[in-house]
Amino acid sequence: MTRRLVCFCNAVEEGEMKFYLKKGVLSTSQIQELTRAGTTCGKCLPEIDELVEGYKKEKPKDLQKRLDLGL
Repeated sequence: MTRRLVCFCNAVEEGEMKFYLKKGVLSTSQIQELTRAGTTCGKCLPEIDELVEGYKKEKPKDLQKRLDLGL
């Protein structure tokens, strides 16, 4: 797990956010609810947004959804 601190106010590390992204969280607001990151001063919100958007672009596509031919 990545040990880089993203939210200093609430001591939330990048690895914790990535853990939730891998579990299916796909929004900054959900990350905030689960970790409290970005809920105090908000200075880290752009970085959280960047992590979320980067993960959504890189996440593996579900093969079942890609192969669904509507049959």
